[in-house]
Amino acid sequence: MRWLAIDHGTKKLGLAFSDELEILASPFAVWPQEDERTLDRLARLCKEEGVQALAVGLPRHKDGAESATAPAARAFGEALAARTGLPLRFVNEHLSSAEAERLLRERGVKPEKRKAMLDAAAAAVILSELLEDRRAKGVPPGRMD
Repeated sequence: MRWLAIDHGTKKLGLAFSDELEILASPFAVWPQEDERTLDRLARLCKEEGVQALAVGLPRHKDGAESATAPAARAFGEALAARTGLPLRFVNEHLSSAEAERLLRERGVKPEKRKAMLDAAAAAVILSELLEDRRAKGVPPGRMD
């Protein structure tokens, strides 16, 4: 199943895709958050890329409680799912940006380039966590859990 993961922010969105076999999560792009225009662009992207399911990062605190920005991420994900007709999963994104920053630094990405790539890398971290969770539960690729 090909997933599109979104690291939702008030100003930017990080995007990442999985492969059909749900093995890899790859950063794709960082887009500006422009509400309706962004929803339209994402719906087109989903069709063009053969996306079969959506994953949206849900901001949570260390204790698991949703952060103040979680309702906006939830509303965005639900609006995109309604527009595309695709199934939606929310994924705890706690520390995804910190993990993305660490991975980019380990890979030798220069600091000036890291900032531009961070949101897409965070979306890939979110997606990796979802894919690992699905494998741990024994959900075969192509099936919803």
